[in-house]
Amino acid sequence: MEIKTITICGSGNASHAMIPVIKSNFNGKINLFFRYQHKVDIFQKLIDEKGFIIAQKGQEKLYGRPDKVSRYPEQVCQDADLILLPLPAFAHDSVLLQITPFLKEKAIIGTVPARGGFEYSALKILKMVPDKNIKFFGLQTLPWACRTREYASKVEILGEKEVVGLAAYPHEATSELSEIITNLLNIKMEPLPNMLTLTLANIGQIVHPGIMYGLFKGKENRKYKKEEIPLFYQGVTGEIAQTLAEMSNEIITLTEVLQKKFNNVDLTRVLSLKEWLLASYKNSIVDDRTLENCFVTNRAYQGLKAPMREVENGYFLPDFQSRYLTEDVPYGLIVTRAIAQLAGVNTPTIDEVILTTSEWMGKEYLVNGYLQGSDISETRIPQNYGFNQLEEIINL
Repeated sequence: MEIKTITICGSGNASHAMIPVIKSNFNGKINLFFRYQHKVDIFQKLIDEKGFIIAQKGQEKLYGRPDKVSRYPEQVCQDADLILLPLPAFAHDSVLLQITPFLKEKAIIGTVPARGGFEYSALKILKMVPDKNIKFFGLQTLPWACRTREYASKVEILGEKEVVGLAAYPHEATSELSEIITNLLNIKMEPLPNMLTLTLANIGQIVHPGIMYGLFKGKENRKYKKEEIPLFYQGVTGEIAQTLAEMSNEIITLTEVLQKKFNNVDLTRVLSLKEWLLASYKNSIVDDRTLENCFVTNRAYQGLKAPMREVENGYFLPDFQSRYLTEDVPYGLIVTRAIAQLAGVNTPTIDEVILTTSEWMGKEYLVNGYLQGSDISETRIPQNYGFNQLEEIINL
C-alpha cells in the first residue's frame, strides 16, 4: 500500500513530535486536523511563513512543518491514505465520528496509542462506511516521551523506545502496516497477534494509575511547593513497585486463563511490567536488578514530575483530572478488569487502585466487586458494545 498523504489529528505533545519525525522519513504531504480555530490559525501562520517545528532529540535536531491545516475534516481527510490519532482515548470516538464520512476508500486509521478496547468503538463507528474497506491499527504505547516546549515551534523528545507493539484489524494487514510505521517513525514496530493483546499489554493502565495511587494515597490534600513536587517515574519506591508488580501479575494471570481456555488465541506478547521495561528501554536503564531500579535509573524518565494543579500562589495539589487517570482508568484498567470479570479472575490490587483513583476523579465504576457503577457507561468495556461473553471477544 502506497502512502502519499498523512493526516494527523490533534495538536498535543505527540503530534508536535510526529511532524518533524515523519517529515525526516517521508516525502509526501502531512495534513493536520484540529477542532479549534485558534490552533488552526497558529499552524497556518507557521505554514505561511515557511517556518518549522524543531524536535530536539538528544544532540540531534529534526525539522518539519505540515502542508495543510483545517478544522474541517473534509478539507484534510478526503485525500489522506493514512490518518493518525495521537489523542487521548477519550477523544477517539468524537474524532472518528467527525472524520469517518470523509474517509477515502481503503484509508488506514492508526491510534497512537490504542489503550484498551479501541477496536470495539472503531468497528462500531466504521460501520457507517462498510463499503470503503477501512483498515485500522493501534500502537501499544507512545513511541517516545516528549514535551512541547513552545507551541507550534519546539518539542523535546526525552526518551525513545527500542520497540513498540502494533496490532491491526483485519489481522492480515499487521505485518505490512508494521513495516510502514517503522519507516515513518524510525522505531521498530513489532507485529502483535491480535488487538486483545493491545488491551491486556497496555502498560499505561498499570504504570499511570498505579504510581498515582502509590504517590498520593493518604496524601490527597497535601500541598506542595514547586520544588517539592515529586518525580513521577523516578519517584517509584519499593512499596510502589510492589503495587505495580501485583497489578502486572494479575493481568498475566488473566492472560494465562484466557490462553488455557481458548487454544486459538495468542497472548504471548502480553509481558510482565519488568519484561516490558527491559524490552522498551534496554539502553536507557542503568540498573535493572529490581523493578524499582528500572524506573529510578531509566534515563528516558529523567526529570518528569507528577501531574499537579496550582491552587494558590506557589502551592500545588495532585491533579486527579490528569490523563494519567481520566484516560488510563476508564480506557485502560477498567477494560482489562471487565475482561477479568467475564473470565472469573480475581484482581484485588487492581480493584483497590480502581476504587481509590475513581473516587479521586469523582467517578463510580466498581460496586460490590462488579463493574456496575453509575459511570460505567462512559468506559470502553466490551460489555458496552454488546460483547458479553468471552467467546465473542476472542472471535473478534
